[in-house]
Amino acid sequence: MKKALALAFLLGLVASPKAMAELKVGDDAPNIFIKEWVKGDAFDLSKAKEKDVVVVEFWATWCGPCRASIPHMSEMQDHFKDKGVTFIGVTDEERKIVDKFLKDGGFDEKMRYRVAIDSNDKTNEAWMKASNQRGIPTAFVVQGGKLKWIGHPMDELGLTIAKLTGDTEYAKKEEEAKKKREQIQELMSKFQMAAMSEDWAKCVSVVDDALKIDPSDFSLMMTKYHLTAVKLKKAEDAASFGRVILGKSESAEELNALAWTILTSEDFEGMRDLELAKLAAAKAMKLSKEKDPSVIDTYARALADTGDLRGAVEWQTKAVELADGDMKVELEKNLDEFKKKLDDRA
Repeated sequence: MKKALALAFLLGLVASPKAMAELKVGDDAPNIFIKEWVKGDAFDLSKAKEKDVVVVEFWATWCGPCRASIPHMSEMQDHFKDKGVTFIGVTDEERKIVDKFLKDGGFDEKMRYRVAIDSNDKTNEAWMKASNQRGIPTAFVVQGGKLKWIGHPMDELGLTIAKLTGDTEYAKKEEEAKKKREQIQELMSKFQMAAMSEDWAKCVSVVDDALKIDPSDFSLMMTKYHLTAVKLKKAEDAASFGRVILGKSESAEELNALAWTILTSEDFEGMRDLELAKLAAAKAMKLSKEKDPSVIDTYARALADTGDLRGAVEWQTKAVELADGDMKVELEKNLDEFKKKLDDRA
């Protein structure tokens, strides 16, 4: 399951849209149907003032790209709170799952905007399905009862809100970020051409150019690390750059993805930097305050693979205690595996 989550973290969830969307920019915004408000006061979209901006975002606790966008969403809510902007994160998960997510890893502090649970999928039907949006996270911007924008929260959401609220300084910053994304996208066409001819050194060169534009882009850093270790088989260079990633990232989700990929991806067979995986998982543990069972599971795997089976059993036991549902079942299997290996070694 977590292998799929790691891939989702890097790529997001996408699918082919239908030919025509029933709901589009310029249309009247639908109502929101909320079963429970987990964070923040209840909000009536129909009573929003004419100039107020409302952002309705669809997300889930298991979605890597959703988790990655949370800090940006919170930063925007903080910045625009005095300009009549309200952010609402809507999920269809059970209350206990959302509560646990907020408690684990400090997400209650990270999500500084309203969080709500959909009522029998009604909001999802009225917004996501009606507009043929098949991937999360997806955000909808509403002003004056009209849909102004639909897209990924990490794209032009901030720019859209800045323009609607007349925040020229923030808009300028977002325009610069947009320009960077466009420059990187242009470089990625060169990357694709090089990849088609399996010119991996050229691919790394293109990624290096992209990283000059945005040195903090985790997907680019992971791409360079993968190419250097797996395609070029340059273990020392990969190890060195892996530690650059370790130093730059302050995201538990990113570091967990790095560690889990190294530990489990078939691509890294024979090129696994287990020490880097352990360091990345340990930093992710610290950032998540040792409360995220998925991160603890990764750390336990890193300990087991580096020979510390007692430590692996100890931490995996904690991961199981913190988990529930399908994740708990999966983590219990990993715990049994570590216990068996420890018994076999005795």
